[in-house]
Amino acid sequence: MAETAARPTLAGRLPRTAPRGSSPRLLTGARPHGLAPSELVKLHHTILEALPTGRGIVAQLVAPEYDAAINGVAYDLAYITASWLSKRVLYVDGTGMRMDDDILNRPASAGDFDPANLEGLITRVVGLELYQMSFPNMTGALDLAPVLRRIPEFMERLRLTFDLVIIAAPPASEAPMGVLLAPYVDGNILVLESGTTRAPVAAELRDSLRASGGTVVGAVLTHCRSFGPRWLRRWL
Repeated sequence: MAETAARPTLAGRLPRTAPRGSSPRLLTGARPHGLAPSELVKLHHTILEALPTGRGIVAQLVAPEYDAAINGVAYDLAYITASWLSKRVLYVDGTGMRMDDDILNRPASAGDFDPANLEGLITRVVGLELYQMSFPNMTGALDLAPVLRRIPEFMERLRLTFDLVIIAAPPASEAPMGVLLAPYVDGNILVLESGTTRAPVAAELRDSLRASGGTVVGAVLTHCRSFGPRWLRRWL
């Protein structure tokens, strides 16, 4: 019987030291985005229920418009999952994935964004199985086809290495990267700001994510001042 080749993972190449200036530990109590640690735990469990893949899950958080809370929600969810639930988690700051205003004057190349080189950007938060990285910007990426062809393989390696990967995407109003990545992740979660995000704007993003081939599993409401639940809500 022919020997089956092992699929590549990142496990053997992950860094063992923390980056300088790692994000601080999550404190007890409400965070600026409005979700308490207990709500983040519920959010984690709801994502697992909505995306029963039987392996690592890649989830993307994307807001229709600028929301300063999206990074906080993504990082705190990753931190809670790693520290309270003892999972291996990767937090990805993708908010910098946007194209420069003068991109039309740049050469048609993939620029700084090459999935083959992204593994070197992963660093570990000391004392936890929590890792973090930032996607580079799309400077010079006039032709995204070569980049997108490599994304599925990179995402598969992340699934084989981590229990949960949380990506904070740039706002859809400023960059299309969340919509472009939508079909390559297991689930997309809308991040909506209470009292600010208009329903038609949220619906338009939901429809765009679905039209691109992505799965929308629900929404998170930030800065919510009501007494109702603020974690993941199924989008009907």
